[in-house]
Parts: sequence; structure tokens; C-alpha cells
Amino acid sequence: MLTETEFYYYRDVEQNLSEAGKDYLTGCYMGDGARLVGTHARRNIVSWVPSEKLNDKTFSTESMGPERALNTLMQFKKHVLWYGDQPEPVDVIRTIKNSRKRRGTYIGDGIALSTFGPSVYEAKTKSKIEELLEENPNDWLRNENGEVIYKPARDAFSKLGIKHKVFVYSSEQQVHIANLNQILWARQSHHVSIDPQMLNKVMRNKFAVTLEELRGLLKLDSITPLIKAIDTGLLFIDIENQLIGDTENCLVSTTKPLLEHAVEIRKKNLVYQKGFASSKDVELVPTLKSAEKALEKLNAIKEGKSSRSVRRWKVQIKEGEKKGLSPFQSLIPKYHRCGKSRKLNIKVEKFLMDYLLNDFIYRQGMSFYRGHCDYYFLAEGKHPEFEPVTRKTFTLRYYTIPPEIAAEARGGRRLSNSKAAPTDPEERHLKAMMAWERAAVDHYLVDLYLIVYTKKGKVIVERPWLTLMIDLYSGKVIAFSISFRKPSRKSVAKVIRACVRQHGKLPREIIFDRGAEFKSVYLAALLAHYRVILSLRPAADPKYGGEVEGFFGEFMKEWLSQRDGNLADKTEARSIDGKKTPKKSAILSPADFYRELKKYCLWRENSCRGIGSETSEYEFDRSQKMFPHIPISVEYDSDFLVATCVEPKKYTVDMQKGINIDNVWYSSPKMRLLLGKPSRNNVRPDPEVPNLIFVKVLDRWEPFYATEINSYSAKLEEHQIAEGMLISEAAYLKRKIRERDDIELAGLVREMDKFRENNNQTPIVDIDIRGNKNNQSVIFSKLKNANLRPINVKSWGN
Repeated sequence: MLTETEFYYYRDVEQNLSEAGKDYLTGCYMGDGARLVGTHARRNIVSWVPSEKLNDKTFSTESMGPERALNTLMQFKKHVLWYGDQPEPVDVIRTIKNSRKRRGTYIGDGIALSTFGPSVYEAKTKSKIEELLEENPNDWLRNENGEVIYKPARDAFSKLGIKHKVFVYSSEQQVHIANLNQILWARQSHHVSIDPQMLNKVMRNKFAVTLEELRGLLKLDSITPLIKAIDTGLLFIDIENQLIGDTENCLVSTTKPLLEHAVEIRKKNLVYQKGFASSKDVELVPTLKSAEKALEKLNAIKEGKSSRSVRRWKVQIKEGEKKGLSPFQSLIPKYHRCGKSRKLNIKVEKFLMDYLLNDFIYRQGMSFYRGHCDYYFLAEGKHPEFEPVTRKTFTLRYYTIPPEIAAEARGGRRLSNSKAAPTDPEERHLKAMMAWERAAVDHYLVDLYLIVYTKKGKVIVERPWLTLMIDLYSGKVIAFSISFRKPSRKSVAKVIRACVRQHGKLPREIIFDRGAEFKSVYLAALLAHYRVILSLRPAADPKYGGEVEGFFGEFMKEWLSQRDGNLADKTEARSIDGKKTPKKSAILSPADFYRELKKYCLWRENSCRGIGSETSEYEFDRSQKMFPHIPISVEYDSDFLVATCVEPKKYTVDMQKGINIDNVWYSSPKMRLLLGKPSRNNVRPDPEVPNLIFVKVLDRWEPFYATEINSYSAKLEEHQIAEGMLISEAAYLKRKIRERDDIELAGLVREMDKFRENNNQTPIVDIDIRGNKNNQSVIFSKLKNANLRPINVKSWGN
């Protein structure tokens, strides 16, 4: 952290900068970033990481690779005093086609103020750097020390007296970065390190053990004290090649030489090491069919047969010997080289591919048969001297087009992403290694109808929305919330509250999709306040978010399909008779659904799933005990309730009744402090409790309660949740119901008026009130279906 006073001392005294350089540093330090990252993100996860060296603000990264890794390294380096994101833009002169120059602006990925001077950083992957070095050698260079230089930015910043550096990231650094994150998170915990004397005692006769073995020897409850010992230099690990999170395989020693010796011994016995496997020519490792053919040829030569084929095989053996091949390898058939020659005329092939790429792939719904007919008609006019290709060739050539290109032409980016080839597994980011390290949140419109309101002979039903938070390490459902409203900031607030209420902690990182509620200022501010990393996965990419979507699919198939009122089989739901629709068979209330969902989650997390050897529940519990420093502890108190309420709205305060929201009155003795103040005040309605709101009274948020708050407090969890849904979230449904009832009432009034006009007599209603003399509600409820009978009255009297 660098205070403002320390910054000015650094800028004006410690560094010899020009006025332009000082102004640039001031703009970077005082600003909030030159641009918003992730606006044009396609296949990368954008994150906002709480950063101590950014004065406890959030550092924005455009990917989980280079930018995120560079930020971690800067947090760990002691000579870096301050590290900010998206520094101010500068003018640069780039080289474009034909070696022409063009002026433009450049924004780096980060700026570091260190004891060695200020530096602006550009972060790129190793593969991207190699591509740039080849495509644009005028701007991208590699010096004799192996450092990569971006010449336009280097020249621009040198005028300001600031260095420009390029950080090259490769997948080999993933383990190192993951271990540094573990150490940084452990620094924030309150656990103490281990006693050096006790450590020397247990390690006296052991030159290296695993972290799990050492934890057992020291009788520790968790790994956190050992991580702190690694941070302080009491213990050593191979930080670049072994993961701290893999406690059963991470070797640790009290000295570096002993550790290196242990690692070398371990490597000799490994079944596989990264980069060990590589591609081999099929001639060296043939298929069974090819091997049999080669053996037949060898046997023919050994038997002394004489033919043209045998003579040709002998020549192949001699040529193979020159290449270092054995006779067997020389005689392996080269079937893999077949079919390489072009059989179509160049004119025919060119028109065919032109039609496929510029016409057919854009025709939504067109079959191969119809497409071939259209092509055939056009081809006969384009090259009458050559026969158009057959439908089989037409189809085969279509499949040579990359699937993502054809999919984007027909269905846009979402379909294109779903058809894209998988990424290189060796280049993928590491998955979560511990419980609470990373969680995902998403919404699902449940395929089930719940009863919202009941009236005589009729029930009103609605489909609820389910918001789920799932741990990406174990697959355990950490928290969930249900709502009758479409996904919004309140949905997010409810699931975050549920997580803290049940566990007293939040995940270190939460990944969301790019819905409006997830990109809100409210969510960004809330997670930044509790130092939780906010990440947004790529939009319109079905390959992301599979963990949460997988739960939704399992829940629908395993549970919802067995409950009345479900829409699990949508094809069947659309084809059945109106009297049998799911709407008319709903039997579950919101409280019932909440209770059943909890039971399903409990069953799921203790059932056999996937390829692992442990249940989700066991895996989650074991991991959170071993790594208690990963989650962020949060107290479920009044401060948390106020923080999770959505941004305030203004409501009018009636000094005699209080504040009315959706026909519910809220009041508090603190209302007296609002006398003489503006009648409209900022109010934060509670997203869960229907009988609680927070009102800004002077400089504090004061709780205002409804009359039912005491009875609400005495209810069970599922009934509290259900009441909040029915009162706050189903209010719009009840307004529709009341409007329908009022329309029916208007019809009754019209019926009474018409009856009187036709009879000129006073109508009376015959109802049976025997046994109900004291029950007025029964009397009025019978008015709807009562029969009217006219009477003749000459006069009214006693």
C-alpha cells in the first residue's frame, strides 16, 4: 500500500522524472483505470481481484492467465510499492502493412512503482508473443538476453522516463502462481506458524516428507501453519513444480539441497512427467494390419521367392537402412499417404467451396439434399463443360469447413462456441484445488409449478427461479435461493446471504455469467467490500458454467420428474390434453419445494458421482479443514444485512403510519428523528425478510419493522423463506388476482342493476345462515352464488 503522501515523495524526491512523467504517474495513481476490461471478451474470464498494493481496491484482469499471474507476482515482490491496472494511454507509432507507420494510442496492462523505478507492463502468453515476433518483427523484438521488447511502447515511455516491460506467460508458470496465491491468502489468516524447535525435532532423521506427513508428525489440524513456515523460510518446497494444495504429493524439507535431492529421487520413479509424451510416426509404431502385411513381406523374402514385388521390397529395405530403419519398419505399408491427390477439376472445386462458404452455410434449416439441388442448378450454368459433384462429395466437402465457422454463419456466436474445438489440455488453467477456492453462481427457471394462492375451486400457480452457488472443487451446493421474480440483484443478494447464514464464510472467488445483475455496481461493490474476487465468464459460450448447468440437469431428471406439476419432459407437456397440464396438477407450496430441494442436495452430495473415490460432502469437509485460510469469514449480523440490501429507493414517510411498500406498513420509534426533514427518504428493502426495511435516518441506516415481525421470527426457515416470496415477490400476482376479483364484483353490480331495471322490484338474496349467526365471513362468501328473488313491498316500517 502506498499512501498519497508517500506517492508524492516517491514521485518528486526518489525518482528523477520530467514534468510529463510526473503528470503521467499522478494520472495513473489517482485514476480508476483507463478503460473497462472485458468489454470485447470472447473466450476469456475477466476478474476483479482485491489488491493490497492497489490500496485495497480491485485490480481488473482480462484473463486468468497473463494479467492475473502478473498481478500475483507483483503482490509477492517486496520491492514493488504500488501496482495499478490499466494505466493512462500514451501515443505510439506502430508499423502496419507494407512497413508504413501509423499513430495510435496504447494502454498497458499494469504499472508498478518499485524501488527500482516506475515500469509499465504488457502481459502476453508465450504463444501470442511468438506469433507477434513472426508477424510484426518491426515492432516486436527479442534481444540477446531473451527479453521481449515492444518497440512503439518502449520509445513512447522512454520520453517520460518510465520503463516498459513485456511479461511473457506460459502454462509452466501455473503451479508457481498457484503456490504464491496460497502463500498470500495464508498471510491474511490468523493462524500462527510452527515452532522451529519442534520442526527440527520431527525432521531430525528425515531429509524430506510430504506436507500431509509433516502435518501428522506435528499433530496439526490444518496445513496453514506449514504454508506460513514456507513463507518465512523455515520449510522449502519445489514451488515451481509441486502444488501446495496437493498435500499428499508435495515434498517439503528444512533445507534446499536436501529438497533438490529428494525431488531427483522422486522423478526417477514417476510414471509420467509433463512433456514426456510426444507424437511418433506411424511407420515406427504401425497398426496391427500394417504389421501383418510387413511380416508377410519379410517371410516372402526369407523363403527366397522371386517376383517383381520381392525385388521392390528388397530395394525398400536398402533405402530404409540408409534412414536408420529396420527391415520390418522399411516394409510397413504407407496406407496413411493414400487419397492425397486432387480428383476434382480446379474450376469445379473452386465453385463448390465458394458456394459452401458464401451461400450454403448461411441458409438456416436447409438440408444437404436441398442445398445440393441448389448447387447443382448453379453449377450447370457456371461450368457446363464439367459435371457437378455428387451429393456425397458435396456433403464431405462441407465437413472440411471448421465447425465453428459454419455454426457462426448459421447460428451466431453462441452456436459457434458450442461447436469450437477443445483447447489444448496442457495449456488450460488449473482447476480449483481446494474447497472455497472458487465457486460459480447461475440461475434456472425451475421446470415445476408451485402453488402461490388458493381460492375456492381454483389455485394460482407460478414457476420459481432457482439461484445456485456451487463449489467448483467438490461440486457441493454451498447455497441456493428461490424466487418468483426474474433474476435480479436481489436474487444474487439472497444466495450470498444464504451462503453466509449457513457457513459464516464466502468463497475466495465467485464466477458469474454476464447477466445484467452480475455486472451491476451493487455486486461489484459488495464483493470488493468483503475482498471476494469477482469473475465473469465469457458470454454466449455453453462450454463455461457446466458445473452449475450440470446440477440443474440432474435435479430435473432425478427429482423434478417425479413431482406433480413438473415440466421435465417439455415435449410431453406440450402435447397433453389441457385438463392434464402441469399447471393443474401442482401440489407443492414454496415451503415444500424449499424443503425438498435441501433434501435432494443432501442426498446428491453423499451419493456416488463422477470418477472420484470420495463423495462431494466428504471431499468438501476434508478440504476446508485442511485449508481454513481459503474462505473469507463473514459475520451474519446487522452490518451484513444492510450491506446486502440492494441500492436504496426513495419512499414517502407518513409520520402517523410509517412507510408503505406493497401494502405493508413499516415503522420505528426512530421516525421522530425525521420530523422537519423531507418526506421522501432513502429506503433499502430487505431482499428476504418481508417485515424489515432499512431507512436512512440522519447518518445511519435504521431498521423499520412491520407488525408481523415477531410472529415471523418464530417460524421455521422454510416458512420464513416462503413467506418472503409470497409477500414481497408474489405481490404482482396477487394484484392480478385482486383485479380479476374486482372485475367479477363489477359484474355482480351490473347484474343487480339489470335485475332491478327489469322487475322494478326490490331484489333480495336467499341464503341459509343456520349455524353461522356469528360468522359474517360465511354470509358474504355465499353472496356470489346466491339466487335473487323479487318481493313486492308497499312500505317499509317496523
